[in-house]
Amino acid sequence: MPQNQNKAFSSVLSRIRKEQGFPSAHQFFKAVGGSKGLGIAFVSYWDMERGKKLPRNWRLKSIMAALGIELNSPKARELIRAYFKALSGSDELVQALATTAPAAADLPSRELAEAALQQAVAQRRVHLTTDQWQVCARDLVTYICQYFLFNTAGRVTVGELSDATGFKLEVVRKAVKALAAAGLADLSGDKVQGLFAKKLVELLPATPATASIKAALRAHAIKWHEGSKRVDGRRIIVRMSKANLAMYREHLLKAINLASIYSNSDEDLKDSAIYSMDAGIYQMIPRD
Repeated sequence: MPQNQNKAFSSVLSRIRKEQGFPSAHQFFKAVGGSKGLGIAFVSYWDMERGKKLPRNWRLKSIMAALGIELNSPKARELIRAYFKALSGSDELVQALATTAPAAADLPSRELAEAALQQAVAQRRVHLTTDQWQVCARDLVTYICQYFLFNTAGRVTVGELSDATGFKLEVVRKAVKALAAAGLADLSGDKVQGLFAKKLVELLPATPATASIKAALRAHAIKWHEGSKRVDGRRIIVRMSKANLAMYREHLLKAINLASIYSNSDEDLKDSAIYSMDAGIYQMIPRD
């Protein structure tokens, strides 16, 4: 396969990796657990970004999952189109398969708003290392303290953090020390400050190497939600095709990401709260 044809894929892969919050290929490789997470050596992945080789189609799916890209998302479709263009050497066949839905009257303005949203979110994205997520997952206290610090600008005392979370002072102090040691917070005397308060911390990518960490984080999230106060919510049960579900998921993901635009870590602690925007889709019938 000529390298100039591979460039159609490699340039898109490199750009999307940066947009997902990984400044370098090596940082991405390390963040997802290295060769254990991606199933390939770094030089093999690096060759893909340099246009020296293309991944197998099943490998491309695992790379997108590690990047945190939904299979039916616009970025996934762009990467897949670039992949098949590189394979065939032409975009004609891919374009022939593409279908365009009738445009709504306000499509240009809606697309502009969505583009602005995606750009704003991309500028704030940051990824933690696997080791940092391991610290966040060590226990429920550390998990909750790190989310408080992620969403609070400026310094707070360990006592204030204890009061806010409801945990005992000494337990919170141990959690803060662990977060500071992992490079997630700055601890000076009795005051602590989160280092990612004005950033959008991306979720840990799902790979075999991160499975146990994600399971611990999920367990903490469930436990934390148990005692939370429900502010709002709505449930609707409908029948739809898998194709329509895929389109609806895109709208839902955009709505969830919109919360990051409204967030402000500089808000007064007495006049604000930390909320969890939790959207789930469940298949009810059939149960398979």
